[in-house]
Amino acid sequence: MKKIYIFLGVLLTSLLFISCTNDFSTTANETTNSSLTATVSSTIPATTYTTQPPVTTTQIDFDMVISDVYQMIYEELYDQVRAEVISNLSEERFELIYAQVIEELTSQIEAGTITISAASVIDMIYNVQLQSANSVVGVISYDDTGQQISYGSGVIYKHVANKYYVVSNNHVVEEGTSFEIQFEDESTSLAILVGVDDLVDVSVLYFLSDDEYTVSDFGDSSQVNKGDIILAVGHPRGYDFYGTMTMGIVSGLDRFFDIDGDNVNDMFVNYIQHDAAINSGNSGGALFDINGDVIGINVIKLAATDIEGMGFAIPSNLVAAICADIEEFGYSLQKPVLGINFREIGGHVSDLISIGAIIPNGVTEGFYIFAIVEGASFDGYVQEDDVIVQIADIVLTSAEDFVYNFSKYKVGDIISISLYRDGVLIFIDNIELKAKVAD
Repeated sequence: MKKIYIFLGVLLTSLLFISCTNDFSTTANETTNSSLTATVSSTIPATTYTTQPPVTTTQIDFDMVISDVYQMIYEELYDQVRAEVISNLSEERFELIYAQVIEELTSQIEAGTITISAASVIDMIYNVQLQSANSVVGVISYDDTGQQISYGSGVIYKHVANKYYVVSNNHVVEEGTSFEIQFEDESTSLAILVGVDDLVDVSVLYFLSDDEYTVSDFGDSSQVNKGDIILAVGHPRGYDFYGTMTMGIVSGLDRFFDIDGDNVNDMFVNYIQHDAAINSGNSGGALFDINGDVIGINVIKLAATDIEGMGFAIPSNLVAAICADIEEFGYSLQKPVLGINFREIGGHVSDLISIGAIIPNGVTEGFYIFAIVEGASFDGYVQEDDVIVQIADIVLTSAEDFVYNFSKYKVGDIISISLYRDGVLIFIDNIELKAKVAD
């Protein structure tokens, strides 16, 4: 607090100085202050002038004096005083002040003193259209004969030197052997496929250019809330509709689908559900928040005569992590693959026994193993006809519960499992979870 007192002392001194300045003027050979003149005339012999010497008076610019003093104080003490004030302000006091400010703002809004207009939202949408939306480009895949086989959208998310990185969906590029990026003026640039995550349906490409292109940032998808305004940008039905923007809201969070067709909702991706219009060609395009940050990559639309306005996007936090992995390793480390083909035991014991499966006595839940994928996480640890009852810290009750709880594990994690083999319960430790590497 000592610096605060110094600050106030300097300020007070400067004010006292300024308050006395009306008594000062300057003269040549003579002063206009009467008391000072009397003193001088009593000690110095009088001199008679034939002509009166000129008197020059200069008025001090008090505003400038105040400004200079304030600037000196600001430059030398402001940062120190501010830091000390903050350090002496308790968190409770800060919260109280913050609450009072919010209360005051709310009351003024309710009283009409401060108004909030929808025009501000419109301005933000225009801003996204003018800036961030330009980062959405076209992605074209060709076969080895040069024939176009698929097209979609992509988002420029990184720029290093003359290299631009583009994120799209894996299903846009998976059948291709060569690729191009297409821009709004219909020009194209050769693109190189860096890698894919076919489990989550993400691909990363790059192209080289000395031109300047818009780059969009990934937002924090963990902060997305149901009801948030979102904007989808992509190229529905081809590049005749290049850069189409549609608006909607976040309709739901943590949505899951049966991606691999095994009648179990896969928990690889906690999709963001929204109602912005998207169509074929939007795949790989951006889902922007109102600030122009990418909060998702559009990937799925449910389409049926009795379904409308159900689009889904891969959350940006997962996309950003996958992109970083692919840039460094050529593949994703985010979602491990166990590599087992199984059937739930719960509710299916009689069906399994009817096809020759041997279920240990008393075991009513778990996974009966039919096959193991070579090179996957459980290869070399699990065998056909094993009955797994626990994976990591998850007791196996149903496939649905398992994939939901297992979604917290990443590639490289070390886990243990419990299983029955030939009717004997055994424990296997130190299993490293592996990624699914593209073929």
